[in-house]
Amino acid sequence: MRLNNFLTIILTIALCSFVARAQEFSVAQTKVFAPQNKKILLLKDATNERKIILFQTNLRVNTDGSPLSYHPQDPRGQTKALNNICNGIAVRKVNSPKNLCFSAFGQAIHVFEQFRDSNFQTVPPGFQINWKNVLATVKENGKDVPCVFKSGEFKGYFGSLTALKNDLITNRGECDLNDQVNPMTVPALVLAGGQNAVKDFGARVGDLLIAFNPNTRLFTSAIIGDTGPADNLGEGSVSLNMKLLGTTVPPTNKAETFRLSIENKVLIAIIPGSRLFRVAKPYTATNIDQRLNDWRSDAGFTTHEKLIEMMKSFQPRLN
Repeated sequence: MRLNNFLTIILTIALCSFVARAQEFSVAQTKVFAPQNKKILLLKDATNERKIILFQTNLRVNTDGSPLSYHPQDPRGQTKALNNICNGIAVRKVNSPKNLCFSAFGQAIHVFEQFRDSNFQTVPPGFQINWKNVLATVKENGKDVPCVFKSGEFKGYFGSLTALKNDLITNRGECDLNDQVNPMTVPALVLAGGQNAVKDFGARVGDLLIAFNPNTRLFTSAIIGDTGPADNLGEGSVSLNMKLLGTTVPPTNKAETFRLSIENKVLIAIIPGSRLFRVAKPYTATNIDQRLNDWRSDAGFTTHEKLIEMMKSFQPRLN
């Protein structure tokens, strides 16, 4: 046998063996996301070096980070804002843990409007409003107030924030607009808050993932771009949900935004620790997809479809 033919055979066998080993993932641990009783699997490959956090969930829609998300003159999201203000703030009576946004929405909106009409200087007596986790901050009269765009195409809107930042040194934009991971253009998942199974398995803001919608058979690479409430496992950016639904027309108000919610179970595979894998900033759909392609290739999956087939093989364990 010629040396060239022999080497070709050896390389082919080695490559096939590598691909086979890469796809031999098994269940290392199983936990339950208690608030919604959803199973979470931690998969490990044969080398015990690569891990995947796998679960299935429906997906609400997250708009935080978009300059169109919240508008002080449209707190219900009826005409201008993509969302109602109660998804960006919490309103409580003093000494009460209850968020009126959930228990008395109309009252919460009225309290916010009084706060707004004071130029954000005074919260109505007997109430407290928490907003700094979602709305950008600016100093006015020596006091922290929500940042409102004063010029440009987003004039009048609130600046809103994402947990994941582009870490820009310059050109951050008014209300730090450019430093946020834009939910309208970047497919991103919201990581459930509090202590939970997904975090126990190593998921963190900035980790890469792939999401697959069995109903449409569409998939996309994505990133964990934000954090959310402790009681909900599934929430995607506008871009993530649009890609999984196959729609290209962005929403213009809250009603259209909420229609992008995905009620069927979407298969999610998070790669824990990948937030440090070949990082490229500012985050874009293109460089996130390239990073996931690189990870997939390194893991021995020749295509995204091969990776999804492996994920689907564990679906019965999630029921």
